[in-house]
Amino acid sequence: MVSSRSTAGLLLVLLVGLGTVGFVGGTTVVDPDSDGVAPVAEIRDGTAVFDADTDGDGLEDGAERRYGTDPTAADTDGDGLDDGTEVYEIGTDPLEEDSDGDGLADGTEVREYGTDPTEADTDGDGLADGDEVREYDTDPLAVDSDDDNLSDFDELEEYGTEPTTADTDGDGLADGPEVLEHETQPTVADTDDDGLADGAEVREYGTDPTDADTDGDGLTDGSEVNRRDIFPEADPLRTDIYVEVDTMERTDLERREAERIASEFEDAPLENPDGSTGADLHVTFDETIPWDSETDVGDLNRIRAQHFDQEGLGYHYLVIVDDVAGDTNTGNVIGKAGLGTMMVESQSGRDQTGSTAMHELGHSLGLSNTDFEGIDTDEYRFSSYSSVMNYNAPRDYYGFSASDGSSDFDDWGYLDDHMFTPATSFVGSDD
Repeated sequence: MVSSRSTAGLLLVLLVGLGTVGFVGGTTVVDPDSDGVAPVAEIRDGTAVFDADTDGDGLEDGAERRYGTDPTAADTDGDGLDDGTEVYEIGTDPLEEDSDGDGLADGTEVREYGTDPTEADTDGDGLADGDEVREYDTDPLAVDSDDDNLSDFDELEEYGTEPTTADTDGDGLADGPEVLEHETQPTVADTDDDGLADGAEVREYGTDPTDADTDGDGLTDGSEVNRRDIFPEADPLRTDIYVEVDTMERTDLERREAERIASEFEDAPLENPDGSTGADLHVTFDETIPWDSETDVGDLNRIRAQHFDQEGLGYHYLVIVDDVAGDTNTGNVIGKAGLGTMMVESQSGRDQTGSTAMHELGHSLGLSNTDFEGIDTDEYRFSSYSSVMNYNAPRDYYGFSASDGSSDFDDWGYLDDHMFTPATSFVGSDD
């Protein structure tokens, strides 16, 4: 505070000075520092009479009056920027600590983060600079802080991903490609829950990370990759079928016959995701079971319960018996099957046991008379329905019908869409 005695002294000095200076060009000199503030007002307000910018902030005292800033304080709003810098250089409000209302002081924006103190969202990503710095730890100068092709705003508001981590779920795929390219979940490492991380499916195995069973063979991709102990030589991009075979004493299914069946599947017109055609039939000869003179359906269920080692593991079960109980109008029954379970009578003719086994495997896979009346009947000539499912087929014939214009029913086409795979409830897909 300036005392009355001091004020009087300063006025005396000022008057003497003015008398000495006199008149210049006919105009009385009343503002020694040319700051637009009369000396009397400067003395009253505590500013320097002979210094146009009392606080040295780049704004002359008169300009400070116009802006409403304090001419005795270089930084009126205490935001870390001089008033003159705010007015003339940056365009911020010298009376407002946070000109753009983004939660960061103007000086902090300029000196620490390099953000624009006149723009609440410097990078235009939908997040205020202050929120990016203090709440999300994102980069207020980058729309996409983690460079994953998703804006910080979208990650937070739409996808629930971490905007500072390119791969939120750690599955080997960046969040952006998951959302924009693969349609996988960027917060779930294994989108289809098949036991394979999304990144591994895309980059290592070529499988579909949104489909647990890429090749549609009833076995999950993860189990085909990780459980080779159960599914040897499995390929998640190619159809695999597994069959366990038990043979009764005094009976046999020759390996050569099993290989003929497998060859028919290998050459089948079935489309696979890897661009190949066909299916891989894996036949496992398991054990020899005690001989019985006759086997009916009840006996088959008992044998299955006692000897089927791959129960719940996606395998079909086939047992070769000495005699299938029952007969028909056209002769003895030599095979019976339901979904997943088969029995075949051992026959003496070359390739006849194998041909019957392929017929019953057709049933086990889903081919049924309810889908085509030519199955298990002699209503169609073999030339019009060339299939082992046709009773008119030669006893040693191997093969299913295909859509070639001559067949009345496409066995392979039906299996391609409806193939049955036994339960895999006991299979874990993790390695």
